[in-house]
Amino acid sequence: MGSFRGFLGGHQVTSFFVFTFVFSWYFWGAAASIPESRDLYLTLGRFGPTVVGLALIYLFKGREGIRDIFSKMVAWRVNPLFYVFAIFGTALVVVPAIFAGTYLGGTGYSWNDPSQWYMIFVTFGYVLFFSVLGEELGWRGFALPRIQRDAVALVSSLVLGLVWGLWHVPLWFVPGDFHQSLSLPIFLLQTMGFSVLYTWLYNNTGGSLLITGLFHAASNTTLGLLPVLPMDTGGDTLPMLISVGLLWVIVAVVTVAYGPTYLSRDEKNTLFGGFSWEYED
Repeated sequence: MGSFRGFLGGHQVTSFFVFTFVFSWYFWGAAASIPESRDLYLTLGRFGPTVVGLALIYLFKGREGIRDIFSKMVAWRVNPLFYVFAIFGTALVVVPAIFAGTYLGGTGYSWNDPSQWYMIFVTFGYVLFFSVLGEELGWRGFALPRIQRDAVALVSSLVLGLVWGLWHVPLWFVPGDFHQSLSLPIFLLQTMGFSVLYTWLYNNTGGSLLITGLFHAASNTTLGLLPVLPMDTGGDTLPMLISVGLLWVIVAVVTVAYGPTYLSRDEKNTLFGGFSWEYED
């Protein structure tokens, strides 16, 4: 057992990726094969990153590591501007993309009934508890700080964003899942772009998983309620393409303004709250 822990400790990121893919893909494979239990298996699969991340943290750091990671979930004392970006940042690319698509002749966009404004909060809450909580403790809580030990922030973000995007691949084979209407290459460009912004938020808030979680939930809510995905635009892919293009404009601005090494003007912000993630025997 000790040698196995030692092996995992020496390959923490790889171990996390492998176990996360196995966990999630098992349940998503079941979702594709057993339609009557589709929703249950989809939800279970979403919790792969968090379940695996917490298990590895406990293996390496015990209860102290678990306390540390959960303290990041309630790290709320950050610059208020990061709250504003976390909640409305995705709308900065989605809303202009929709209007641009309409101006260029797009029709058939499926808008939600304005009288059902409360669905914003219902959707946000659902995404937060049944998706974000299953992911962020793994992707940003476990993987990101470890990857950044060996690579600059920009490269770390792009690698994690690519893996994060590929993690979704089985969803293209689940009947009725919205991913089937998306182009995988465009989706990967989107996850890689968003990943840079997650890292930027994370590194500038001392590793606050609260902020990255809010950004994740708000992003999915925005993409789900506004007609930008092909399933809500009558198959028109132009709004999606424009939104991804605008996303990368923001990524470029952030990278130039904060620097690719740390994606932060203050190197101290990249120390992840003083965590030491090195494996200990």
